[in-house]
Amino acid sequence: MDRVAVPKGASPVRTVLTVLMDLLIVAAIVGLAALIIAFFGQLMAQPGMRQGYSLAVKVVLPFGIKSIPTPYGGIFDLDAVASIVLYVVLEWIVGMVRRSR
Repeated sequence: MDRVAVPKGASPVRTVLTVLMDLLIVAAIVGLAALIIAFFGQLMAQPGMRQGYSLAVKVVLPFGIKSIPTPYGGIFDLDAVASIVLYVVLEWIVGMVRRSR
């Protein structure tokens, strides 16, 4: 069995925190994709977009904030915006913890 080379000074906790930071950024990017698809309602008519939206909306947390209709036939999903902000703030906090290790 091959062993993975770990750089000197990299602790397992630091590696787990780095992976968590990466996952939070990925969640924020997927949430942004859901926000863009919802904003431009005509995107839902494109092939595959409805399925992409149904997958992307799974990372949007239900804060219960009312959405705003857009002139493009969609909605400005404030739950998605709040989720993205939360993910980025959590990533920043985890980054601060990681730097202290």
